[in-house]
Order: sequence, then structure tokens, then C-alpha cells
Amino acid sequence: MGTYTRIGAMMPKPVIAAFRKQMDYLGIDMPELNLIGFVFSFGLAISLGISLNAFVLLKLSFEIAIAIFLFVFSLFSFLIYYWLNMGAESRGRFVEQILPDVLQLVASNMRAGLTTERALLASARPEFGIFAEELKFASARVLSGERIEEALNEISKKIKSQVLERTTWLMIQGIRSGGEVADLLTQLADDLREENAMKEEAKAEVSMYVMLIFFAIAFIAPILFSVSSYIVGILITQTSSATNTQQVSEMQSRSVAGRFVGMPTVSITQEFATNFSLIALLASCIFGSMLIGVINAGKEIDGVKFMPFLTLLAMALFFIARYALEQVIGGL
Repeated sequence: MGTYTRIGAMMPKPVIAAFRKQMDYLGIDMPELNLIGFVFSFGLAISLGISLNAFVLLKLSFEIAIAIFLFVFSLFSFLIYYWLNMGAESRGRFVEQILPDVLQLVASNMRAGLTTERALLASARPEFGIFAEELKFASARVLSGERIEEALNEISKKIKSQVLERTTWLMIQGIRSGGEVADLLTQLADDLREENAMKEEAKAEVSMYVMLIFFAIAFIAPILFSVSSYIVGILITQTSSATNTQQVSEMQSRSVAGRFVGMPTVSITQEFATNFSLIALLASCIFGSMLIGVINAGKEIDGVKFMPFLTLLAMALFFIARYALEQVIGGL
């Protein structure tokens, strides 16, 4: 047993199962413990190096270095899993696009007199890419004596697509019932084409909402946060410099309520206002990206790919707006 395998075996079983499923979707033919062990070993090395540099060179506290280590390790592991998941999603979307043509071709071959397994093999054309390989593999398994229902089930396990899973289930039910499978496949192909057309139409209709959310988070929010934080900083500075002890005494003597309540004190700083704006802007970028993913693909994880670009753009515009305000208002 190798080093990577030992490290991978120490991981929780749900983590191993999640990585194994993504590897099956991507067609990665290697032991999952080796990949998991390599990923986590590399992640530990990177996290340890960054946290040690932060502790030794930047003179950060030990607690902050530990937090940096945990954050970098978690981020690295998530990015690797996300990369595998996005690859599986991409393969699944490709199959969903070509699935109507494949079903139509299989139905035509069956009407020509071919058996189901022969029709699957004859439909495995090169332009169908990864799905053609799965059709060949399923046909070979049927020819070797395996039941066609089990072979079709294996196809849906190797490609991440709910549409393909439902389609194979309907094909299996049609084969078990002894009905006209060719007619069923033709009807499925027509329904899938109509469904794909409706998805494209819906995607075009919601594109305006995506642009509105992107514009609000990337441009409007940074400018508003920069202006508000800068104004708060100016008010804090003016209030702190304008109210001395003599002025407070005079104002309290002129006001009946001031004799009992007293003058309010400023409890926040300009640094607090800026940090609050940055944290709120970061949260807006994260949740806005997830919302874009839901609108585009129906899944929050699809919006993760927008987070880095959206965050960098919003943060850059925030500091640019702050610098412009300092140059314009600061000189007045």
C-alpha cells in the first residue's frame, strides 16, 4: 500500500464516496484512495507552507496562522472537488444536447431490423464523443451475456445527467413491458428536443436578470459602499474634532435633556466603517454569484465560477471610488 493510499484511507467515508462518484462521471480509471491521498497531501503541504510564512515572515500570531492553514487547506480541497464536479457537469450537458439525435438514430436502426444491442452499437458514432464510448461498452456487455437493463443502468451511472437517467429508466420500462421500443425512443427524442428548446428560451428570457444582478453587485454596490464609508469617516472626524469639553458643557447647559442624558459619544471609527463595507461587499459577491448560478443552471454551485472575477472587480472599483473621493472631496 502506497503513501497516498494510506493517507486517502484516513479520510471520512462520505468524502471518499463523493470523490469516487465524480471520478466515475469523468471516466478516471484509477483507485480513488490514490487520488484523494495525493490531493490532501498536496493541500497539506501548500497550507503548511503558507501558514509558516505568515507566522515567521509576517509575524502573525499563532492563532491566525492556524486559521490561515485551515482556510487554505479547505479552499484547496474544495477547488479540486469543484473542478471534478464541473467537468462531470460539462460532460452531462454535452450528452443532454446530443441525446435526442442518439435516440432517433437508435430507433431508426431498430426499425431497420437490428436488435437493441446491435442498434446501440451501430448508433455509436464518433461525433457523439464520450456517449459513443458508453454505447459501445453497453452493447459489448449485452453481447457478453449481461441483461440489457443492467447495461443501460451502467450508462446513467457513468454520466452525470438526470435527463439521461430518466431516459434510460423509460427505455428499461419499455423493454420490460414488451412494447414498441422504437416508437418510444422516437417520442422521447421529440420530447427532449422540445425540452432543450424551452431551456434555451428560458435562459434567454432570464439573461436580463443576470445582467441586472451582475451590474448591481459589480458596479453599483462598490460605489455606494465607498461613498457611504467615506462619508461616515468624514462625519466621525468632524464630530471628534468639533466637540471639546467646553462645547459639551455649553450645549448641556442650554438643553434640558442634555442635563440628564449628556452628549452622545462616537463609538465607531473610520476603519470599522471601511471594514464593514468590505465584508458586506464580499458577502454580496458570494451570494450574488450563487444567485446567478441558480438562474442560469438551477444550481448554486454553478455560480462559484463567477465569484473570483466578481469579487476582484467589485473590490477594485470600491478602492478606486474611495481614492477618487479622497482626491475630489479631500482637497475641499
